[in-house]
Amino acid sequence: MQITKRLRTIAGVLLLGIGAYPTASAQGFYWGPRAGLNVSTVTKTTYAKARARANFGLMAGYKLNDIVGLQAEALYSLQGSKMTNSDHIYSYNYIKIPVLAKLYLIGGLNIEAGVSFNWLVRAQDKWSSTVYDIHGTPTGTVSHSQDLMGDSKTFDLTIPVGLNFQFPRLFDIGVRYDISTVRIPDERSNHAKSSNWSVSVGLRF
Repeated sequence: MQITKRLRTIAGVLLLGIGAYPTASAQGFYWGPRAGLNVSTVTKTTYAKARARANFGLMAGYKLNDIVGLQAEALYSLQGSKMTNSDHIYSYNYIKIPVLAKLYLIGGLNIEAGVSFNWLVRAQDKWSSTVYDIHGTPTGTVSHSQDLMGDSKTFDLTIPVGLNFQFPRLFDIGVRYDISTVRIPDERSNHAKSSNWSVSVGLRF
């Protein structure tokens, strides 16, 4: 899969001004684009630290009544981690299909949870090394990369849980955490799993 453009990361704070907004429509179908910011890392790894990357795609949903709704998404999610003890940067990019149930609390405020089917489409390790001349003086750096697809699980099943607010018209904003159930590497002794927080904005039509 070739990605020709990347969305700029979206920085924001989740503001829940419930009293200022009327109750959202009782029911109905909606769809639209969705994009946001991932803050991801890898668990069970001593020196891993979080890395900020983008996610983007489409969503479609149906609000059954004032209390319950369903939503499905198709996302391209850029994840990974950095290392605190080296300059290695790991990229794990997924195509994600989350299927969510929504429980509306008041107005457009809702809790969402479900299951996400994720396919790994790109896994890479990048790092750099210093180049020296014949006298041992540093003269620059050389970048290196290694494809990790052959050493990684190509499927991950995650449990997304989050909090979302649907404005009366057009927009919604939410924060979500994906609980991974499948380790990333093929190696049985390595139990590293993905850990991903995301903040995203959707346009509902």
